[in-house]
Amino acid sequence: MNPILLVLVFLLAGAPLGAQELPEDVRSRRLTVTGGVGNAMGWLGVQAERYFHRERISAFGGLGYTPSTDTNDANGATFAAGLRGYTPGRNHRGFLELSVSQVAIEDTVHFDEFRRFTFDEDRLYGPGASVGYQYAANGGFTLMVSAGVGYAIGADFDNSLQPLVNLGFGFTRRR
Repeated sequence: MNPILLVLVFLLAGAPLGAQELPEDVRSRRLTVTGGVGNAMGWLGVQAERYFHRERISAFGGLGYTPSTDTNDANGATFAAGLRGYTPGRNHRGFLELSVSQVAIEDTVHFDEFRRFTFDEDRLYGPGASVGYQYAANGGFTLMVSAGVGYAIGADFDNSLQPLVNLGFGFTRRR
């Protein structure tokens, strides 16, 4: 996906969300904890996010697990970290995310001296960019969804660009 197109989609999608005015009595977001699936969650895991600069910027970290679906699968603990820039809004907000996460799992075939082959899988990390949406109810319930593209460092050229997706449910603590 073209990076310029990604930024334009983010700005256009965030325009209606920015029209929401924040009343004086609404407490600001302090911390969000979500659980779900996706690259920013460590595939199947949890994520904590801390807000800065009047809730317009956040830093997050995710810790998760990549499950095994077959013998020799690359399974185990995974991590993610990144920054998000948000549109203004009370409950509904768009965001642009820059992250480092597990982007892909690469299969490799090895042949031994007897012409037997084995499969090996590696987890590949790299940078990524996503656009997303966050709903944070005044009571705390939070929904986060995003999609984008990541670059798998060390992957074959044809497999270096991979889609990034996230779906999380959790709780936002306000001060």
